[in-house]
Amino acid sequence: MEKYHKTDIAPVEQENERDETYRASNPQIDCSRTNGNYHIIKRQRSYTQFINDKIEALYLPTKVRKDAVLMCSFVVGSDREFFKSLSVREQEKFFADCTRFFADRYSEGNIISAVVHMDETTPHLHLNLIPIADGRLCAKQLFDRKALQELQTDFYSVVGKKWNLQRGKEGSQEKHLSTAEYKAKKIVEQARGEASGILAEADQKAERKVQIARLHADGIVSQAERTAEKAKRQAQEYLDGIVQGIDAERSKPTPKRKKQAEEELVSLRTENAALRQSKEIADRDRSDLFEQLQKAERRAKGKEQAFGMVSDMLAAYPDEFDALLNKSRQKKAEPYYKGNSRGNDRGGK
Repeated sequence: MEKYHKTDIAPVEQENERDETYRASNPQIDCSRTNGNYHIIKRQRSYTQFINDKIEALYLPTKVRKDAVLMCSFVVGSDREFFKSLSVREQEKFFADCTRFFADRYSEGNIISAVVHMDETTPHLHLNLIPIADGRLCAKQLFDRKALQELQTDFYSVVGKKWNLQRGKEGSQEKHLSTAEYKAKKIVEQARGEASGILAEADQKAERKVQIARLHADGIVSQAERTAEKAKRQAQEYLDGIVQGIDAERSKPTPKRKKQAEEELVSLRTENAALRQSKEIADRDRSDLFEQLQKAERRAKGKEQAFGMVSDMLAAYPDEFDALLNKSRQKKAEPYYKGNSRGNDRGGK
């Protein structure tokens, strides 16, 4: 439910009473279906003129304030599934029952208009009324929180049960939606529904593509199997031909070839024996050379050790070593005399 002041009424009327020429700011309005909108209650005057005439007939003691609420609007509807389950005639009867409930509760004479919109997401009723009670304007008293809760309960009892509607949560702290909020909610619901439909369609398309791909793959595999089988058959035929040719050659008499083969076998055996003998000689030569190499290495190692010992002695006893070296040199420089049997030495001239 939404409350309107004087300056707000004309735009609401323009939107509610639209025709095919109406330029909608709401993207959910399909102007090609606007001619399907219809009235349950329609006055022959504008909303503002009807309200002014009604207030003038009240004979109020004081002038109406500029900020007074002159019109209260309700949007009545349900979800898409509910309306899909109803025929066109049943939909009309449902909205007539809704209008009758408000007319009985707030007086049909106070209803400015009751128009059903068929050109948006789901069918819904816009019902506008003047908040009059006890001969005066009293929107605050008619539609406070408690009154709205009672309205919801009574509407469910009279209309909701009859049409198998689900009642809103009793005692809920959720606020009552304004017209704009209600439409926004419906837009979101429609978007979700469309998104679900798109996803489902996408899943179906994807599944079809998978099936096509599988069929295509099966065709490729079948073709490959046929090609492989053909190649295998051709290879077997070729091999069979070779075997048959060999068998045919074997079956022919070949005495000359047999003698030639025997001669070649004797020649090969002789050559093989000569090669074995040459190998044995070469192995022995290699063994002798290896033994000589080992002896040479041992002699070199002994000389290296002796040289090391002399070097160590020279380092430890340099003076003694020089004395021994000089003595050795002097001894080598002395002439050699061979003694006779008498013990006399004989020198040479």
